[in-house]
This record gives sequence, structure tokens and C-alpha cells, in this order.
Amino acid sequence: ERDDQGFSFEQMTAAASASRRQGHESLHSTTVGAGPSRTGATATAPGRYSPYTAIRQSPVPTRRTTPLLAEHQAVMAQLPTTLFRDHRSRISRFLCHLEQQSLSWSALAPVAGEVRPAALEAAVNTAITQHGLHKGTRAAINHAFNLALQGPFGVVRLIPVSPEHQAVMAQLPTTLSRQQRSSISRFLCHLEQQSRSWSALAPAAGEVRPAALEAALNTAITQHGLQPNARAAINHAFDVALQGPSGRVYLIPAWSEHQAVMAQLPTTLSSQQRSTISRFLCHLEQQGRSWSALAPAAGEVRPAALEAAVNTAITQHGLETNTRAAINHVFNLVLLAPSGRVRLIPAWPEHQAVMAQLPTTLSRQQRNKISRFLCHLEQQDLRWPALAPAAGEVRPAALEAAVNTAITQHGLHPGTRAAINHAFNMVLRGPSGRQV
Repeated sequence: ERDDQGFSFEQMTAAASASRRQGHESLHSTTVGAGPSRTGATATAPGRYSPYTAIRQSPVPTRRTTPLLAEHQAVMAQLPTTLFRDHRSRISRFLCHLEQQSLSWSALAPVAGEVRPAALEAAVNTAITQHGLHKGTRAAINHAFNLALQGPFGVVRLIPVSPEHQAVMAQLPTTLSRQQRSSISRFLCHLEQQSRSWSALAPAAGEVRPAALEAALNTAITQHGLQPNARAAINHAFDVALQGPSGRVYLIPAWSEHQAVMAQLPTTLSSQQRSTISRFLCHLEQQGRSWSALAPAAGEVRPAALEAAVNTAITQHGLETNTRAAINHVFNLVLLAPSGRVRLIPAWPEHQAVMAQLPTTLSRQQRNKISRFLCHLEQQDLRWPALAPAAGEVRPAALEAAVNTAITQHGLHPGTRAAINHAFNMVLRGPSGRQV
């Protein structure tokens, strides 16, 4: 049979089958990125597609991950076997990018001994900033080819490429933290970017503050974006005492003598107190002074030189005011502030025993006032046993006088008297004879 236009049934069936095959092939080729269909068909309805409808391909080409040029395949084959998988992947993507730009590695590769080829650096930076390649591409190429390519903003690399600097990293103390090792590594990379070397800046034997190294480090921190903790890491690793431009105190003492002092501190000491003492020792190093020259002799509770050094560190160099209390507590001293301010924690064992024997029903505020009074006695070179009441005595004259003097002349809280009366069942009175 034939239709009105003269086509037989067999011809119409063959034409329909061919149309379906063409639509399917068009849809498949568009989906996998083989280009748009030649049929030019459009969607039949929003959100729906006819079986014969072609999907338009995005104009952005799919990025390859494996280079095609034999030259670039040879580059990949010659990469170090120790290279991380991520590094290999990023180098491979960069070579694919060069092929898409009709460029080749051989036209950009560095000559022997060249660590920062300008054309390659520009190509890498453009690939990262304008073509979406991973920021780690530069570090991967630097590591694989022993280069020192920089980012547009002088970004510091992570791994030094100079054999001399790699040897420095290998010889760092094993006790160094991962963060400290990273800070030192970044500084060595910075030196390479400035065409400088560690050996030209390293301290001589016994030198604790080499001027050239200090200047290079401060410049790297203030002008090139290195972290401020790079200074503390280098000080700790190489036993030096580099200072910042502002003379800021760093956290870890560098001298072996001071490290020994820290190691011998009581294990019961709080983290805050340890940090405070560490900062003071670092301050001494910055001043070219040592603990051994200031430490008290046996039985000495108020060494003048140490007291002066602590007060100067607090008032003129910005150390925390609790530095004095920490040192007093650890070394059983009674260092005074210039104003004669009362400390919070008694240092003498007999006064610590008094605090330990106070009634548990005493409030925290009352305990604090008694503690301050005992500290005041130590500053006056007086002792509680010399003032304590005898059995049954409720108003010992010497203790009453000492308490009144501490309140009226040395700034202790008026509630001190009431706290002592309550804790020791006494009736001490004020100068006016009033019982509180």
C-alpha cells in the first residue's frame, strides 16, 4: 500500500527507523562531548527532551589529564619515583595545559643551574591565575625540578631545593615540632627566592644573636609575609636569641642553661606559670644576661639583682605583672615590686602550711585575704609563728599590731582582720578599738 504521497509502508518504516537511530546517535555524541548534532533539533518542552533532540555542548573543552605529545610523556616518565601522586598529577595537568596553549616544556625548561626561569615562571603563574590550575602546581614543579619559581605575590614555597638547605633541614633536632620545622623550611625557601643561603647568615660558634640572620629574618616576617613564629622556631632549633624589630619577647629560651632551668621546674606548676618564667628567661637572653648571674644564694629570699631585673622586665619591657609571683612561687622567694605590692601566694613553707590548715568552711575571699597577709609578712621578713596566738589567747598584741599596720600603711584590705578573727577564733581590733 502507498500513502497519499506515493510512499510504500516499507519505505515509511525504514525512514522512521533511520530517524530514531540518528536521534540516538546525536544524543549520545553530545553527552560525551563529541560535538553538537547535525540535526539542529531543539527541546520539545522545557525540562524535557525528545528522543531525537540534540543537547548543545558547552563551549568549554574537557580538560585532559594525560599529555599527548611524546616530549611531555617523556618528561612524565623521567619524574623522580619518590614524587607524591598529587605532585605527579599536577605536573601532568600543567603539561596538558601547555599542549592546549600550543606550548612545549622544552621551550620553557630551565638551563643547567637555573632555578628561576622567567618564561616557565610566567607560564605557571598564568596557568594558575587565569586557567584554573591548582595552586600546588608551582610547588610540585619546584620540588620535581629543583626550581625556585615564585608566585605573582612572592608566595613562599614549602620545600627548599638547595642541597645545602636540605641538609640543614635533615640536621634539625628530632624534638622539634612539625610546625617549627615547617617555619624553618619556609624561611630557607625564602632565602632561595632572594638568592641567599643559610651558610652566609648562620651564627658562628657561641654566637647567639647574629646581626645578618636577625635582619634577614625580620625582613622576611615584616615585608614578605612569613609567620612571626619563624623567629621562635629558629631560636629554639639553633640556640640563638634573635629579636624582632620591636624587641618583642619570644616564648622558648635558646640557651642551654635556661633550658635546664625550665626542665627542673616543678611538675605541679601550671602551664601559665611555666610560660611566664620561660618568657622571663627569654628576656634575659635578649639582654645578654643569664639566670645564674641573678639566681639567689642558698637561703636568700630577696636577691636584689634578680628583683631589679624582674621589675625592669615588667615595667619597661612589657612582661606580665604575674612574672614576679610565678618566680616567687617556684623559687621560694619574696621579690617585691617597686610599689611594695603584696603578692598573692606565700612562698615560705611554714606559711603554705598555715594556708593548708585553714578551715574548709572559709570562703574563697577570706582565704585570699589571709594569703595576702602572709605574703605581706614575708615581705616584712616576719613569720606567722612569731605572731600566732598562744593556746586560748584571743587578742595577741603583736599580731593585732601587725594586722593594723598592714591595713593602714601597706594597703591590705580592711576585711583582713575579720578573716583572721574568723579563721583563728580571735577578737583582733582596729586602731580605734573597734571590734570587727
